[in-house]
Amino acid sequence: MQDDPSQIVAAGYDRVADDYERLEEAGSEWPRLRRLRELLAGVPEGAAVLELGCGNGLPALREIASRHMATGVDVSGVQAERAGRNVPEATVRHADMAETGFADGSFDAIVSFYAVEHVPRERHAELLARFHDWLRPGGSLLFTVEARGTHEVVGDWLGAPMFFSQFGPEETVELVRDAGFTVESAEIEPQLEGGREIEYVWVHAKRGQ
Repeated sequence: MQDDPSQIVAAGYDRVADDYERLEEAGSEWPRLRRLRELLAGVPEGAAVLELGCGNGLPALREIASRHMATGVDVSGVQAERAGRNVPEATVRHADMAETGFADGSFDAIVSFYAVEHVPRERHAELLARFHDWLRPGGSLLFTVEARGTHEVVGDWLGAPMFFSQFGPEETVELVRDAGFTVESAEIEPQLEGGREIEYVWVHAKRGQ
């Protein structure tokens, strides 16, 4: 097993790509698509939207690409390849979100679902500051982290090693404010993953004009 967290995450998602697709059960859909649609309703059609940790592109990147200029980034080569195939109209980049870069003011909105917690928490402040820079004035950010206390572990996940790292919800919200954002909402909502209920905090924030 590799010691580098990004390599652990990349190898893990390469390995569990098929199993991950089956985690979201019919009849118990995750909040992701509903909350994404709520966000996109306030983003002008044709605007540039970035999804970090886009996975195989379904359903979020496909939803973004239906009315907006979509860019997806994923650390897993297998997932990025699937995203490019599933959402050919999107630009997909195989990269670590903590290492990749975009010009300041490149996007009108940035979203990241179930992915920030795969970046070491000591880099979350830096990551959020970069999100702020990548957004145009007035741009929106929507992301999740698990709603548990400060936590970091490499454990078995769907039969593969996986790295998780986050602060608690209150600390995460403070990091968002410290990065220069105005926090619009921070709500905890559960979802079923393979029959197990997991709570996530959903943070919606905006860059100032």
